[in-house]
Amino acid sequence: MIRKRRWLTFFLAMVPGVGHLYLGFKKQGLQFMIGASICIICIPSEPMIFPFALAALWFYQLFDALQKAAWMKIAAAEHERMMFQPDAFGAPWTMDLHAMPGYPQDDMNPAWVGIGCVVGGILLLMITAFPGLWDILSEINFGTILLSLVLIGYGLKLLKSNTRA
Repeated sequence: MIRKRRWLTFFLAMVPGVGHLYLGFKKQGLQFMIGASICIICIPSEPMIFPFALAALWFYQLFDALQKAAWMKIAAAEHERMMFQPDAFGAPWTMDLHAMPGYPQDDMNPAWVGIGCVVGGILLLMITAFPGLWDILSEINFGTILLSLVLIGYGLKLLKSNTRA
């Protein structure tokens, strides 16, 4: 197991998503990068909402990267303990850290990355190629409408996947 330095994780996490990429969490790193980019792009349309969203995203990803780095350090110490004291809990080669409960999983679905790239490309195309259309969308609070639709969709997804209902 490769040890990751927490101080380097901290400095890399100053750029949203880079700390997660350093730790090996590709999906979350790309999500944080795309989210920060979308917030930066939408700041001119809603200067009261998106700077706050960008700050919240930045702080969350910074502390999440540090928490994952600390967890990985604990997991590495446990792995070494199992290697040098195999009689305590069985053979170390039967231990799968990725199957442990609470281990952060990073299953990357390329469809979501593709959807994010398409949406980001369309927004960038509208801003550069059709500035008049972008001005019209800015006047009707396109950023607020987009954010509200994303929140409604995410809320419906959470309600659909709720098993306690």
